[in-house]
Amino acid sequence: MSYQSGAVVSEGDLVLLYIDERRTKLFRAIKGKRVSTDKGYIQTDDVIGLPWGSQVTLSTGFKAYLLKPLIHDLVMKSFRRVTQVIYPKDLSLIVFLSGVGPGSKVLESGVGTGFLTATLAHYVGDEGKVYGYEVREEFAKTALRNLHRVGLSGRVRIKVRDVKEGIDEGNLDAAFLDLPDPWSALKVVCGALKSSAPVLIFVPTLNQVIKVTDKVIKDGYPQLKIYEVLLREYQPSPDALRPKNMPSSHTGYVVYFRCLKVKA
Repeated sequence: MSYQSGAVVSEGDLVLLYIDERRTKLFRAIKGKRVSTDKGYIQTDDVIGLPWGSQVTLSTGFKAYLLKPLIHDLVMKSFRRVTQVIYPKDLSLIVFLSGVGPGSKVLESGVGTGFLTATLAHYVGDEGKVYGYEVREEFAKTALRNLHRVGLSGRVRIKVRDVKEGIDEGNLDAAFLDLPDPWSALKVVCGALKSSAPVLIFVPTLNQVIKVTDKVIKDGYPQLKIYEVLLREYQPSPDALRPKNMPSSHTGYVVYFRCLKVKA
């Protein structure tokens, strides 16, 4: 992708400046600019042309590394947030369960800030497409600006519309719903998917899970699964290896099932 296209830092690339765990900065390598941190600054002219992974010295003498930004760096550090977001621990499971990959064409409803949108766009590649439906125009505009900032907007098409009013696309490979009432959209969503395509739903409360599962069971869709992802990260100190003080606990629930075109 454009933000990490070659073996060296090129002008226009996005770069992750890593000083330590608490001090990282994402910047674009544009000539004549200065990148400032609380540990000193560096000139972008001195960065362009260096191999990825190079160690550089800031103006104060502190050392830092020039790292290629990965998808989690991009969404966590550069996206302007206007809504609650789906975090990497949940995004990872959602994408893995969906089976999407290069060339996949998928539906997303409830785009919000665009964390899931960007993740899907990353995995479907240049030959794939993410079709997003978002009811609030200001959210759609923010998501598109976020996607453009990291070079992913060309893989996404966002429409300001309630998905329950109809979907223009068909024969899609998967659907992803982040809505307050996803159970009310299942009929129209499944109508836009290939038979046996997966649907992934993210909701924050068990009340919503119950309503979704009741609808899925009533309509006879198979392979229903419900997940909650709990993640514990450890502090990487050889002298005091222990969990970090703030574990990433409950964020929401992931509901998974398969849509069918022909039912028994």
